[in-house]
Amino acid sequence: MTERTQWIYKSKEVLKPILETQLIGVSRAIVGLPMDHFFDRFKTLIQASQNNNFKQLFLESYYRNGIFRGIFAGFSSQISIQLFKQYYRWPMMILIPKLYMQILPQKVKESAPALHKGLAGITIALFESFVTCPFERVKCQMMTQQQSKSVLKYMWEHDGGIRGFTRDLFTGMEVMILKQVVSWTNYLYWDHRVRYYFKGEPSHKLTMQEIVLCSIVTAIPNIIIVQPFDMIKTQFQMENNDQIKNLSIWNAFKKVYEEKGVHGFYAGWQMRFCQFMFQALLTTPVMDYLERLHGIPQKQQ
Repeated sequence: MTERTQWIYKSKEVLKPILETQLIGVSRAIVGLPMDHFFDRFKTLIQASQNNNFKQLFLESYYRNGIFRGIFAGFSSQISIQLFKQYYRWPMMILIPKLYMQILPQKVKESAPALHKGLAGITIALFESFVTCPFERVKCQMMTQQQSKSVLKYMWEHDGGIRGFTRDLFTGMEVMILKQVVSWTNYLYWDHRVRYYFKGEPSHKLTMQEIVLCSIVTAIPNIIIVQPFDMIKTQFQMENNDQIKNLSIWNAFKKVYEEKGVHGFYAGWQMRFCQFMFQALLTTPVMDYLERLHGIPQKQQ
């Protein structure tokens, strides 16, 4: 085998899992996007308004702006975010843990079997926060805005030009980084531990019953741990954020606690639980399949 042929072969070995995971990731986003957005839309509305009456918010949104601009407000931004996220997320979710497994010392891997997942979660979270914060800011504005004018035009006028507009796009960056790190490390850790508890053997394929159980067990710690950070992120990025956008993260937490108590941090948890369950039912079997196909070698699981 010539040197050129070896290079081509190695390139194919590297590119094949990346392209396959990207294609499957984008397909998963397209299938789940309408329902995923519906749950995300009303979770965000509940967090912004602190009104847990889903029926009231649904009817108000529908009668005020109709189905697309009311019920599915922010859908155009959500499409961009989700397709972009799924395009890079799946290669990172599958291949970064594999990379950490290769570079971590054997003693470390033996003493902390899920450390590679935690490190992968931090890596993905930091990358995702910087890349998607402007999209998340616009999406949250669209979901909570009462004005009928264009979101970007409204933000430009409200912020007073290019400098304020650019700064506004990255509103909530700090809390988003914190939320993403907590969310990703929590999800990848529990997904890994729970899936391999049910699987027994790394080559074992999960049954539908096991997929549902994995989704439920993974969702519970996610809601308990991540929801307060998600709530504060919404407060920073929603339309009427003047009272909170200049606060520190700690003072933002204090403000919500003083005004709403502990239950204020969990506004919209029902929508978040439904959203997470829906996502997990699509993600868990795909993750399991890709991990068996391109992920960590079975002897290293």
